[in-house]
Amino acid sequence: MTEILTNGDTELPTPQKLTIWNRTFVCLFIAQAFMSLSQQSVSILIARYATESLGVSPVVMGNLVGMFFAVSLAIRPIAGPLQAKLNKKNLLIAVYFTGGIVNLGYALFNTTAAFVTFRAIQGIQYAFMGSLTMILAVDSLPREKMASGVAMYGLGGIVSQTIGPNFGLWLRDLGPKLAEGPEGVALGYKLAFYFATIILAVAVIPLMMIRYKDTAEKLVNTDPWYKAIFSKHTLPMTLVIVLSSIATAGYRSYLDPFAQEAGIPNIGLFATTTAVVMLCTRPFSGRIMDRVSMKKILPIAIALTAVSIVVIAKSRTLPMVLIGAVIASIGNGFVQPGLQAMCIQTETPSRRAVASNTLYAGADLAGWAGPVWGGMVVSYSDYSTAILSGLIPLGLALLCFLLFMPGFLRRKAEVESSF
Repeated sequence: MTEILTNGDTELPTPQKLTIWNRTFVCLFIAQAFMSLSQQSVSILIARYATESLGVSPVVMGNLVGMFFAVSLAIRPIAGPLQAKLNKKNLLIAVYFTGGIVNLGYALFNTTAAFVTFRAIQGIQYAFMGSLTMILAVDSLPREKMASGVAMYGLGGIVSQTIGPNFGLWLRDLGPKLAEGPEGVALGYKLAFYFATIILAVAVIPLMMIRYKDTAEKLVNTDPWYKAIFSKHTLPMTLVIVLSSIATAGYRSYLDPFAQEAGIPNIGLFATTTAVVMLCTRPFSGRIMDRVSMKKILPIAIALTAVSIVVIAKSRTLPMVLIGAVIASIGNGFVQPGLQAMCIQTETPSRRAVASNTLYAGADLAGWAGPVWGGMVVSYSDYSTAILSGLIPLGLALLCFLLFMPGFLRRKAEVESSF
C-alpha cells in the first residue's frame, strides 16, 4: 500500500510504515500479559507448596513441578491437528477458561490426589495455549518484523513478572498472618490460587475482541492428521530450545526454596529485576535480531546465560542474586525469542501452526525434564548445585546451535523463495 502525494507535476509514493501493533496483536499482547500474571503468581510457589503443604519428597516434588509439561507433551499429537482444523479464537478462549478452572481446583482441594488431577488438566490446557497464541500473533505480523514482533509479544508477560511472583509470595505469606498453624499455611496458598483464577477470567475479555479470519492452513487441513503434529524442519532448533530451557529450569523452578536454603530475603525482587531489565532491553534486542545474524548473537547470549547461572548458584546475598538476574535477563532476552522466531521461519505460512506446535512440544519436554533433573540433583546435594548443573545442557545447546545453523539458513532461504 502506498500513499500518493503531488508536488507540481510529480507524484511521490510514500510507503506505509510497517508496524506490529494491529488490533489482533494488541489483544493477544494484553491477554498474554494477564495469563502470565496468573501463571507467575503461582508458579514460584509450586515447589514449596508440594513439600510444605502436601508433604511430598524432593524427587516427587520435582515430578509434580514438571508434571503438567509432561502431560502437555503427551497431548501434542492431538493438539496439533485440532489447532489446524478448529477456530483458533474460540479454542483459545476455551483454553483460558480451563486454566481458571484448574487454579480454582488448586484452591478448593488441598490434597496430593487433587493436585495431581488438576496438574494433569493444566497440562492439557498448556498443550494448546502457547502454540495457539503464538501462531495467532505471528499471523498478524509483517514478515519483515517477525523477530522483533515475537520479542515484543512476550513483553506483556515480562511486565507481569514484575508483580506476579511478588503477589503470589505476599498472598502465600498473608495466610499464616490470618490463621495459625497448618490452616494458615493452607490459606496462604488458597489466596494465591484464587487470585490466579480471577486474573485468567479477566484475560478472556481481550481474546473476545480479536478479529479472527480463518485464513488458516488450507494445505494442512487437506493433509493426513499426523502431518499436523510436528515439523521435521523445526526440530533442530527446537532441540536447542529444549536444552537451553532445561539449563535455566533450576533457578526458574527452585528460586524460592533456594533462597530459603541460602538465607536470601525478599527473593521476589529477582523476578522484578528480571522484568525491569527485559522491559528496557527487549525493544532494542528485537531490532538487533531483525538486523544481525543469529549466528553472531546467540553464542554471546548463551555465554551470558552461563555466567548468570554461576552467579545465581553462588549467591548468598540479595544484591549478588540480583546481579545474576540482570545478566540472565540480557542473555535470555535474545536466546528464547530468537530461537522461537527461527523455528517459525523454518515453515511456510500454511504450516506455521505445525511449527508452533513443534517448538512448544520442545518447551513442554524441557518444562518436565528441567525440574525432574533439578529434583534428582537436590536429592543428592542442594538447590545451589541443582542450579549450577544447568551448565551441562547449556553447553550442549551451544554445540547443537552451531551444528544446525547451516541447515537452518538453507531452509529459511527455501521458505522465503516460495512466498
